[in-house]
Formats: sequence, C-alpha cells, structure tokens
Amino acid sequence: MNEPANFVTGSEEGCNSNKWNNPPYKPNILGTLADKTVCPDALQTWGKHYDVHNLFGYSQTLQTLPATRNATGKRSIVISRSTFPGSGKYSGHWLGDNYSQWSNLYYSIIGCLEFNLFGIPYIGADICGFNGDTNEQLCQRWMQLGAFYTYARNHNGLNYMEQDPASLGDEVARVSREVLQIRYTLLPYLYTLFYHANVDGHTVMRPLFHEFYNDITAYDVDKQFLWGPAFLISPVLDQDAVTVDAYFPDDRWFDYYTGAEETNGRGTTITLNAPMDYIPLHVRGGYILPTQEHAVTTTISRTNPMGLIIALDNAGEADGDLYWDDGDEAALLSVRYIAILKVVFLQNTLTNTITTNNYSEADSLTWGTLRVLGLTSVSSVTINGSNHGSFSFNSSTKVRTPTTKFTNQFSETK
Repeated sequence: MNEPANFVTGSEEGCNSNKWNNPPYKPNILGTLADKTVCPDALQTWGKHYDVHNLFGYSQTLQTLPATRNATGKRSIVISRSTFPGSGKYSGHWLGDNYSQWSNLYYSIIGCLEFNLFGIPYIGADICGFNGDTNEQLCQRWMQLGAFYTYARNHNGLNYMEQDPASLGDEVARVSREVLQIRYTLLPYLYTLFYHANVDGHTVMRPLFHEFYNDITAYDVDKQFLWGPAFLISPVLDQDAVTVDAYFPDDRWFDYYTGAEETNGRGTTITLNAPMDYIPLHVRGGYILPTQEHAVTTTISRTNPMGLIIALDNAGEADGDLYWDDGDEAALLSVRYIAILKVVFLQNTLTNTITTNNYSEADSLTWGTLRVLGLTSVSSVTINGSNHGSFSFNSSTKVRTPTTKFTNQFSETK
C-alpha cells in the first residue's frame, strides 16, 4: 500500500485548515484529500505533500526495479498500487481493493483499458474480488475474464471466504484450469505484445476503437477488448447469463476454438452462446499468432513445441512476428539472448524468416501445430519443397509440421 496509505485521516491531531488541506477545487474522490493518507500540507524533501503525493509510488518503483535486479542479477517484476504517468517503464499496476460484485467484474475492463492508454500495460484487478464473499458463478466468470488481464491474479482480503478455484468445487477448478491453459498457450503472443509495448509504446489490452478508429460504434464498446490487434475477448459479465452480445468490427473474425469464421461478424453485434464453462474468443483475419503447448509452469512450457495460428484476411494473407528471449536476463533486449522471427502467409505460402538469432538455446525448440484459418481447400502440403502428408483439413485447418528447429527458416506451401 504505497499511496502512501494511512489509517488515520491525515494525522492524530488532524489537519490544519488551509488551502492545501482544503483547496477550493477537490477531485472527485471519497472524503477529503487527507483521507487514508497524510495531510497535504505535510513537508516532504521535495516540498509539500500536496505537490508530490502522486509521485510517491512512482518514486518507489524508480528505485525498487534496479534494486531487485542488482540483488538477484536477474530480471524482476514490480507491482505497485500507486502509479503515475511514466510508471509503466518500471512497474505494473493493480486496480486496488475492489468488491466481489458483478458490477466490479465489468468495471475492471474499463480500468485495465485506461491504464494501457496511460502507458502502463501490465495491469489487472483482483480476480473474484477483494472485499466481500464471492460465489461460485461470479468467481468462475471472473476467472474466465481475469485469465486475459495482462496481470492475472486471484486475490482477496482477510476474513472472507476462500476463493481460489480449487476451494470452490470441481467445476470452478476445471473451468479455471482450462481458461488458464489458453492463456499459457498464447503466452508467446502476449510476450511479443509486451516487446512491442517496450520498444514501440504499444498497448497490450486494447479497446476496439484503438484498432478501428473510424468505427463510431467501437468507441462505445467497453465490455470487450483485444489483446494487441488480433485477439478479441468477449466475456460474460452478467449473473445467470449464458449468452453475450458481442460487437465485431468490419473485418474477418474466426472462432478461436473451432476455427469457424463468424460470417455475420462484419460491423454487427451478434448474440453468442456462452455457457458457464465458455468464454467467447476470436482471432482477427490478417494476423499470425505465435503459440506454445501449455504446461503447469512456464519453466516447463518454454521447452514445449511452438505453434502458429494463421488467420487469413480477405486476400488470403496474414503476417505476424515473435519475440523470444531467455526470460531471465536482467538486461532487457540484450542482443545476446534474443531471437526475433517474422512470419508471412502470402500466395498460399507460409514463410518464416529469422531476423535476429542470438539465443542459442532457442535451437532446442521445435515447431508443432500450424493452424490455418480461412482456407477454402487443401490438396497437399510441401515444406521447403518436400511433400508433407501429415495434415488435416476442416473448418479449422491444421497442418502438423515434422520436427523442425524453431530457429530454422522454412517455407510451407499448401
């Protein structure tokens, strides 16, 4: 709690009556400026607390991140509840003490999208709520949404009922496990999005209007969001609901689970089935998402076969990239430990190009399933000129490559 937090309003003696403690204009906050913190006229090294309050948490992260790196010699993560513009370079943020209520489930999306626009992409709310007792249905739906916060953590306060999925019964545990497996499968895509946030200033959790800025309807969508430009999440946010009214901007969209195209999803709102164990997820045409077979821990999953979800646009094309490093090096983006791949699907040919290859351990990785969405037919598959007969074709076309090194360039033609 680094706002700074204080469970006495201002001080035990109270706060003086002056323009700092009682300004003529007060932000839309609960109580006074001194509630749960120190008196605004308190003296700090930099001046009155009134002038530096919002820099308190920022200043802590500024020192904490390098301190943890120096202490361990490895990469570190800092999470702060108090942040300020510029904090995203040093820490993530969590949205504070929310409530185990359906309204707070919905509000969390807005908070996460706002913080991405603030330049703080590593963001999440307390899954299942912090204050008050949760219930099985709410927590199950919140686990489905929270799996797609960039910072995903189930967290609650003292003296409330247990709310980790295993404590809420077999069904909540099963559904939570399955949606977290999807998150783990997509970690290479998420990791690449954070790479672009680092070097290009991109958002990671993204409002629809960020991609479709000429779509007036997209500006009002606050119950759905994107991971990057290409992965659409449409969670259930209402009690007892088993459908979702999802808006699809005018583009090509494919069901993540089946690979089927949402043929009516072109600038329209569609009512999607969403039973209790299901969250609607869609992939945007024109993009390639890197994946990896999931495991119980990322230490294990990092050694599993890689994959690609190739969602074709109207022209039958798609592209994407992948950033990969050792996950541990303190010097981020160190040229000694990274591999960067560019992947393009053009004229029925998938080409993988290694643009940077300074991470030797990546040679131990292999390609697994390449899943192509939007093909009308497949008669044969060749890899680097050789026929490859092990593939299947249906509404969610799957092409299984032979054992090919992750850092080998290849060209695959259908």
